[in-house]
Amino acid sequence: MRQEEIATFTRKIAASNPTELICVLYEIYFTYEAEALQALDDGDQSAYVQAVRQSGQVIEHLKNALDFTYPVAGQLYALYDYAERQMARAMYRKDKEDIANAGKVMGQLQEAFAEVAKADQSEPVMRNAQQITAGMTYGRGDVNETMGSMDASRGYWA
Repeated sequence: MRQEEIATFTRKIAASNPTELICVLYEIYFTYEAEALQALDDGDQSAYVQAVRQSGQVIEHLKNALDFTYPVAGQLYALYDYAERQMARAMYRKDKEDIANAGKVMGQLQEAFAEVAKADQSEPVMRNAQQITAGMTYGRGDVNETMGSMDASRGYWA
């Protein structure tokens, strides 16, 4: 993942509520999936293994985020487990079909969580996070990001 993508995901995470965080994890998963497919096409075995491993780690994070006080968590766990097994198979078989099978399940779940996120009006997980705004400056097409004021008490509040 490029530094620019990491910075974008970091900004999204800082401004996300709990449901939106799950949506960001899906975006990260699909970024790694795309990297794996590209590495497979390029014949870059080390990049392929790394991307598949990282996509599996994202799925593991999603599994760990489940709240089993809700009955749907067991069904989600089974779907995540399936996707994780497909990615493990893809690592060793180097087969796009295994990646596609995992991606199909993850894509449907991403759509479902995107709908849920629209209704979730809870506060961002990171209160007092640094505000980032973007605007047009210096002319047509030049976008500069400006950071909000630096505050020593920003971030997670226990």
